[in-house]
Amino acid sequence: MNPTLNRLIQCQAKLRKLVCWGLCMFTMIGVISPAQAQDALDAGRAQIAALIEQLGSSEFTTRELAQSRLREMGLIAFDQLHAAQTDNDIEIAKRATYLIRSLQVQWALRTDAPEVRRLLAKYDENNSAGRRSLMEQLARLPESKGLDALSRMVRFESDGRQSRYAALQVMKMPVPDESEQIDVFAKRLEQLHSLSSRTAARWLEAYAKSLTNAEAALPLWDQITRREEQLLTTFPGRTSRYLVRDLLRRQFRLLRQLERQDEAAVVARRSVNLLDGSREQLIEAIDWFANEKSWMFAEVIADRFPVEFQEYPELMYRLAEAYLEGGDEEKADQQAALALAINPEDLDTHITIAAFLTGRQHHQWAVAEYQQGIEQAPLESEVGVRMRILLGEIFHDLKQENEARLVFEPVVENRENDDLKQSVVRFYSRMESFVSRYWYFRACDHASRKEWVKQLECLESGFAEDPNDGDILIAMFRYNEPDEAFREKTLKAIETSAASYEDEIEAIELKIKNTLDRLEKSRLQWDLARAFNQYAWLVSNTTGDFQKAVDYSLKSLEIRNWESASYLDTLGHCYYAAEDFANAVKYQKLAVEKDPGSLGMRRQLKVFEEALAKQRVDQG
Repeated sequence: MNPTLNRLIQCQAKLRKLVCWGLCMFTMIGVISPAQAQDALDAGRAQIAALIEQLGSSEFTTRELAQSRLREMGLIAFDQLHAAQTDNDIEIAKRATYLIRSLQVQWALRTDAPEVRRLLAKYDENNSAGRRSLMEQLARLPESKGLDALSRMVRFESDGRQSRYAALQVMKMPVPDESEQIDVFAKRLEQLHSLSSRTAARWLEAYAKSLTNAEAALPLWDQITRREEQLLTTFPGRTSRYLVRDLLRRQFRLLRQLERQDEAAVVARRSVNLLDGSREQLIEAIDWFANEKSWMFAEVIADRFPVEFQEYPELMYRLAEAYLEGGDEEKADQQAALALAINPEDLDTHITIAAFLTGRQHHQWAVAEYQQGIEQAPLESEVGVRMRILLGEIFHDLKQENEARLVFEPVVENRENDDLKQSVVRFYSRMESFVSRYWYFRACDHASRKEWVKQLECLESGFAEDPNDGDILIAMFRYNEPDEAFREKTLKAIETSAASYEDEIEAIELKIKNTLDRLEKSRLQWDLARAFNQYAWLVSNTTGDFQKAVDYSLKSLEIRNWESASYLDTLGHCYYAAEDFANAVKYQKLAVEKDPGSLGMRRQLKVFEEALAKQRVDQG
């Protein structure tokens, strides 16, 4: 037998014993001393390194035997094989890549929580994007249930970028509040990754240190981020702009936590340098700094990408926000004016921007957007009607009722125009409902001036147009100076309207039951949710079966998957009417979270919170 081959076989026999011991190392770690564990680990790595070197031997038999032994060793050799994929020896690199791809990783273990095992059941079958999605879901699991599984991905994902992504998801997991629990969490991270030589494992060690000793972790973070930036420059296929960006953002937060603002600014600029100038990236970056209360970096981004800011109004508005947060209202308004002037003929884009501004509570900028669009759009056009409706509702939310009325008035005056009717019914069931809304705004305006007689006249006009207009009926119910006849008329109208909604609910449910067409069934479900909500809104704000209103409101939200802010607002009112003030506050808060620009919802939340506080005082 070839002497070299004989020595190799003898060496492998010893190595197999070492590998068997190595498989038990994780369970033995608490029994043997750290020094003994490290010596054994170093010995194992040396043997694996020798085998990897033999993958490039000039003798075919030696290469094949070394490859066979490394395959038998499995995941024990993973880290070193992964590094060997970039070896200067082409034969070593090729065989290491083959071995990495042939290794079988058991992603889900019996010790994992059931929800973790469910997520990982088909992990191997997913593409890169699918795997990243599963990583994100693991990170969101409560009580750090996904930590061990993500740590496996950090170590054994063959794609280095995926391994890094898994590490970043670990960093997004909630950190315990108590210092003792933080220490335990940090030690767990160190334990899970101390035996790995992957780059992402070093990231998590630095992250663990930052949780317990932020100052001491700073040099590690600086080293990690600079290495990754260099890797992006020299070998861009091994990392990505997004990975480097997220690392820099971690470093930025750490520096701000330590009040090292100048160093944080340098890191922020390094992250800005990674932007490629695309609209989506620029918006995401500005929004991220905004969430970090670091508005000043919006101007840094604007200075770097002046052409893009002049092209996209949503970017210019974000810069205006930055100036506003910095206390420079004049400069903020100047930037908003520049944004308004960008492509004014693109009405759909400016409607989207106005909605964004409303959500951010920049109502006056949103008003200017809608007013500019209304000036350009023909009265009878669908986009023109849509903007009038949205602008009118903003004015109503701002309690500027006369302005709301004036926005609606041209449509009311031209209500017989067939093209205009066709546009209106895209948003209202019929023209009469639009006109009723107009009279409601006028009634609110007179009420704000305590002009009760004129208010009553407007309410009567609105009721004549649409006897089922919930807001008209609610305003009639709350009218300050009703006589007995008006009171009886109002109560009868509310009872009739509530009954009509119940009839509508019954009819829709019957249609759903008898309909086989899926699309039609889906549309009917939407109609059913609307009917449930309308009944609940009317009754909760007037009189009737408040518990039924709660039940109907809950059903409407279930159909809408709890996504509608206005339906959540209805549920808050229902619980308030039923004197369940805790739930009223709970669901009104959810409504405000989903529609932060609604001042009306915010006002109601305050009312509900005051009622809850008083109830708690009364109950002792």
